[in-house]
Amino acid sequence: MHNMKYELLDKQTAAVCGLLCKSCTVYIATKENNTGVLNRIAEGLKLPAEQVQCNGCRSDVLSAHCKTCYFRECSKNKEIEFCSECNDYPCSELKEFQVKMPHRVELFQSLDRIKEVDWEKWYVEAVARHSCTKCNKLNGWYNYICSSCGNTPSSSFVADNIEKLKSYKK
Repeated sequence: MHNMKYELLDKQTAAVCGLLCKSCTVYIATKENNTGVLNRIAEGLKLPAEQVQCNGCRSDVLSAHCKTCYFRECSKNKEIEFCSECNDYPCSELKEFQVKMPHRVELFQSLDRIKEVDWEKWYVEAVARHSCTKCNKLNGWYNYICSSCGNTPSSSFVADNIEKLKSYKK
């Protein structure tokens, strides 16, 4: 018998660095074809809108930021799947990356979990952690209110990190 959650595994949205791409505003807007959000992000970054679309870390459609990602290139060169497989983990680049944005607060816990239980089990847990506790809708890191049912907070991740997330001035 198949576990439905495992059928939703999508490795291209399991970032090398331990982030869940499916909780990224750019990824969500790309998947929902939300041109309003994509245009607003593009404006803020002073980029053409097509450069902010993304289908996940391991896909062929990457946002400008993800295209130039140090960790994607590093993992390719070292022939590893995730940063936690590296002998230098956690490297200074990853530590620096982690503290720059509040949605990366659980990066090391994610990478440690991937190493401990494999990416598939982590992925199922991460999707659950970023999903609404009422309606199960997967929400973005900065969605304080569920985009489907209005539940506050939108996920366990947001509940546990709300102050850090709100301290980030968009």
